[in-house]
Amino acid sequence: MNEVFRDRSIHKYYQCMVAGRIEEKRLIAGFLRKDEAANTVTVHPLEVEGSAPIMTEYFPLAGNGTYTLLQVTLLTGRSHQIRAHLASIGHPVLGDYKYGDRRLNETMKARYGLRSQLLHSWRLVMPDTLTAPLDHLRGKEFTARLPGMFEKVLQGEGIDGSCFPQTVSVDS
Repeated sequence: MNEVFRDRSIHKYYQCMVAGRIEEKRLIAGFLRKDEAANTVTVHPLEVEGSAPIMTEYFPLAGNGTYTLLQVTLLTGRSHQIRAHLASIGHPVLGDYKYGDRRLNETMKARYGLRSQLLHSWRLVMPDTLTAPLDHLRGKEFTARLPGMFEKVLQGEGIDGSCFPQTVSVDS
């Protein structure tokens, strides 16, 4: 399993709620530099010393003009990539106190009791190339429903999160 995570042959899909209106699919790229001591990262548009390239693809599933539910695919997998990359383009993940908007998070906390980021690993697709002893997992797909807090915020904000199919491909 470590090998398929390392070689990125396993496909992981995430869902998150972000601030702002996003209306179309987009691929964003940049460079991420990690500060080990502070356990934070910074995203840069151009390569800087000690940075690594990042690529993040996302598309909207539902929204209300103020917040958007996204499906996100990491084309590179770096620490804090989704949270930092989306925040760097003005769409912080709701409930993310490290990279997000503190005032907005406090509003969501007061309104819904939100105490953690609305970022969820919802779908995992195993590679077709798995060999023994994992060959029984070849091509299998695993999904997880959105956590209750997601549902609570979606409903409270009038966003119909049930309007999209449970399996969505970003390959097109």
